[in-house]
Amino acid sequence: MASGLTYRDLVRQVKQLSKEIARDTSAHQALAELLTQEAQDTGRVAEQISTFKVDSATVAETYELARLMDGLCEAARAYATTATETGRHAQAAGDRARTDHDGIQQAADSSPVEMAHRGWYTQE
Repeated sequence: MASGLTYRDLVRQVKQLSKEIARDTSAHQALAELLTQEAQDTGRVAEQISTFKVDSATVAETYELARLMDGLCEAARAYATTATETGRHAQAAGDRARTDHDGIQQAADSSPVEMAHRGWYTQE
């Protein structure tokens, strides 16, 4: 167990982590959407320049760029999906901490007897 970590710290940190993951996931999803649009635009540019009799190597490179950008989009979507799953796990960890420890914390908070210094409870 981490030294000095309290129940309240754990709950606060897990809640903060969940919020950060949700915010970052939204940003990655937006990036994936932008990359999708850019890849489609680049594909259209490749089609357009091919009608203008631009050299075939340039057209092929433009199509390849569109394909690579589409791959980046898929990677960004996969990252966002994984981040969403990570956020769910963080939320579950927070829920579990509350389920397992909140009653103990409430009992300690409402106890008329002052708790001993935590060093007293450590095992030798």
